Amino acid sequence: MIEIQNLICDYKDGDGQVVRGVTLPSFQLRTGEACAVTGPSGSGKSTLFHCLAGILTPTQGEITIDGVKLGQLSDQERAKWRAQNLGYVFQEAKLLPFLTIEENIKLSASLAGRNVDSQEVEKRLSQVGLSGYGSRRPEQLSGGERQRAAFVRAMIRRPIPKLLLPDEPPASLDAANSQRLLELLLVYQNESGCMLLCASHDQTVQNRFHKKLELHKEAVR
Repeated sequence: MIEIQNLICDYKDGDGQVVRGVTLPSFQLRTGEACAVTGPSGSGKSTLFHCLAGILTPTQGEITIDGVKLGQLSDQERAKWRAQNLGYVFQEAKLLPFLTIEENIKLSASLAGRNVDSQEVEKRLSQVGLSGYGSRRPEQLSGGERQRAAFVRAMIRRPIPKLLLPDEPPASLDAANSQRLLELLLVYQNESGCMLLCASHDQTVQNRFHKKLELHKEAVR
């Protein structure tokens, strides 16, 4: 279960001005639940995800995930927790450019304590329309193809992530591949029983979720 209380996260922008990244008084998500995170640009969807991943430290408030209070963990403990419990699909694919797609996926699985073979990687890639792409480097793929490869990288880890955080997953995909990726995401969440928070501006994506969390843009007071 995710429990959030009185969350505020501020940070400095490029001009050194303090801006309000996200404000969330209270939120709960139970194990096995899925939720769409909505709100205008600048309302804090990505900032919230970075806080949930332990990448950002909130200015105030508390995040507890399955009894673990993230704010009480050291940087090293948070990194270990993140590797073992989290599947994060960033807006940018963030694939390592000097590795092939297969190597990127295998490295992510290895960091989570799992070894996967080439056959499993190819099977997962084929599910997102990337059959035969394992030997290519990220620069040889389009933005949408890199996004789908990043999705596979998050899905293939074991143990199954307790929390899956796709940040605008279909943003760089055409309609057909967007629908394909969303279906895979929802099937994976349903079969695995993990918690899923999906940030999206897309009304079609939002409509696939029964539970929604709407964020609002706020200024620093």
